[in-house]
Amino acid sequence: MEILISDIIIKNRQRTSMDDAETDQLAESVRLIGLINPVVINEDNTLIAGERRIRAYQKLGRTTIEATFKKDLTPFQRKMMEYEENIRRVDLPYADKILAEEDLHNAYVEEYGKTKTLSGRDTRNVWKVEDTAALLGISLGSMSERLQLARAIRKNPELGEFKSESQAKSALRRKQELIGRKLIAAITMQEAPPPETQSTWPNRIYLSDDSRISLVEGDSRDYLKHIEFAYETYDCLLTDPPWQVEYDDNFMDTTGQDIFQLIGDVLTLVKPKLSDGSLCWMFCATKHLIKGTIHKLVLDCGYAIYDQILLWYKPRVAHTSHPYDSLKNDYEPCLFFSKGKGRSLQEPMYAVQEALIKGRRVHPAQKPDEVLETIIKNSTVENELILDPFAGSGRVGIVAQRLKRRAVLIEKEQDWFDTIVADVSGG
Repeated sequence: MEILISDIIIKNRQRTSMDDAETDQLAESVRLIGLINPVVINEDNTLIAGERRIRAYQKLGRTTIEATFKKDLTPFQRKMMEYEENIRRVDLPYADKILAEEDLHNAYVEEYGKTKTLSGRDTRNVWKVEDTAALLGISLGSMSERLQLARAIRKNPELGEFKSESQAKSALRRKQELIGRKLIAAITMQEAPPPETQSTWPNRIYLSDDSRISLVEGDSRDYLKHIEFAYETYDCLLTDPPWQVEYDDNFMDTTGQDIFQLIGDVLTLVKPKLSDGSLCWMFCATKHLIKGTIHKLVLDCGYAIYDQILLWYKPRVAHTSHPYDSLKNDYEPCLFFSKGKGRSLQEPMYAVQEALIKGRRVHPAQKPDEVLETIIKNSTVENELILDPFAGSGRVGIVAQRLKRRAVLIEKEQDWFDTIVADVSGG
């Protein structure tokens, strides 16, 4: 029978969006050959199946449509009819489909009810996830993942706005990982013994009242060999070693020490103390990268190196004594590597970071807080622990404290150690 389209009641549907192109195609089909399947409504004119057909008719300017009445349908039967209409026959956006599958699962659970356990004290669902998986023809693991994603989309609708289901699942995994990391970091903070009992290292001081930021005076290698790491597992390495590139190609410092040997020793000692997946950032000179020496050093120490490097772009501060013999060096590179397969960055992050040092420069190799903040925010969560074994200006500690992270800074030069004490304590 024919019914006025305006009389049909369309309530909340599984499909929240429709592809205009598909509706246009259906409208053209209706114009050429007519409507093959009528829409389905119940006794009070509420639509059960056929919303896309109604929209196609409206595009053609028609005011009535052929309809079939279904009387005395239970809520479960209506749910099944809508499911068959939308999911079985027409591709839904992944979010709508996943939510519809959850609705279907819940409908079956409600329809089949519960049964008592052997103890008789509680009940369990007769219809289980594996039953829904078998009904839909997918694996139990996939069904469980889809139900989990559906619940997450209901709580966080933005998960349904990704372009594909795989992207939404990746975003959910990242979200769950971050929640877990935050919980572990908070528990570690709470359960850690008093600072004075964590280490017998004589030259370690705390630069914040909550003991988040500590400063060690001495050689990084000595400290890393000595310290007990039960409460000092690092979640990020962020440092700028004293490369001393001005002392020719031998990479010796003013005392004749082999800098590459020093860096290799520190990286080797740090690696077992890093949590799995920790992201590591090490500033270096361009010549180190061009010659491949630093790349080989990090690989030999057992780290995984990313294909990209971070570049700190320094506008308006490039200087050279021979401006016509070489390019002006207006950037500093930072090698990006990890312990094992690295964790995901918390947010998309660009390789080129433009920033100027604001305020007083306290160290010749100082980095802008803005760049350090971007690295720390994307590599760690609150209460996780950062290590800077060549502290220099101590700005890693200042930024970490501001972002509610913990940090261990190590500096062997007395002058810089004193500078950090004054600057971090007041910063």
